[in-house]
Amino acid sequence: MDIPSREIILSGYRHRYIDVGSGNKSLVLVHGVSSSLDIYEKVIPKFAEHYRVLAFDLLGFGESEKPPKENYTIHFYAKLINEFIQKSGALGEGKEVYLLGHSMGGKYAVATTILYPESVQKLILSNTDGFLHVPHVIRAASFWGVRHLVKKIVTRRAFVKKAMETVYYDASHITEEHFEYNVRMVQDEATFNTVMILNRNYKELDLARTGLRRRINEIKIPTLIIWGEFDKFISPKCAFTAKQEIANSELHIIKACGHAPMVEKHEEFAAVTLVFLEKP
Repeated sequence: MDIPSREIILSGYRHRYIDVGSGNKSLVLVHGVSSSLDIYEKVIPKFAEHYRVLAFDLLGFGESEKPPKENYTIHFYAKLINEFIQKSGALGEGKEVYLLGHSMGGKYAVATTILYPESVQKLILSNTDGFLHVPHVIRAASFWGVRHLVKKIVTRRAFVKKAMETVYYDASHITEEHFEYNVRMVQDEATFNTVMILNRNYKELDLARTGLRRRINEIKIPTLIIWGEFDKFISPKCAFTAKQEIANSELHIIKACGHAPMVEKHEEFAAVTLVFLEKP
């Protein structure tokens, strides 16, 4: 990404972040698992024409610190997001914060909105985790006896290529640079360790099992739900579930699109988001 990054300390840990654009209305972007703020690189310039745009690499991912013994939970990540909002100066008299989360980051955005309602004035959820049942077996991947086998499989270049092809409806969006970036990421020991911790802590990261899903009716702010029509990771059926559970919400399905609309259909993603944000 061409945008210069900065560093901020959140809960005692170093985090990489960006701060572009200007104004009293800030759009805060939260990425998903095994990703980074770079997932938004195609839409950030467009957003920055209208708003101050803030994004950071979640703890354990990207260029932020990856502590091997931190107890990653959904409440912990919500606290980090709220702390980022507070420390960036996005809140205050006459200011508003709009929170956009993708995949796992969408789940954390939901949690942040419930736990810190004063920090978020509008919510955007894209292909969001949290509205489907997560089986107990997912925890098995983090067991020491299985972990080595899992790592051996997922770090293979062929596996990474296949996984990336599953993310997109149109695999032509996978550039060589993008592919090599993902290979480096999955082969990074610290990032892999974070994913294993998240698998092990799935109960503390799940909206339903933490009781946060029962509190979704507390979300009263305007909410936009965006989903790729052919998402193979998180079924589009979850988009309609989210629409049903979040009262003041609207849904936009992006045609011929997979799990990452901010990449695959970035122009439509940005346009739909901006139209929503411009509404009173």
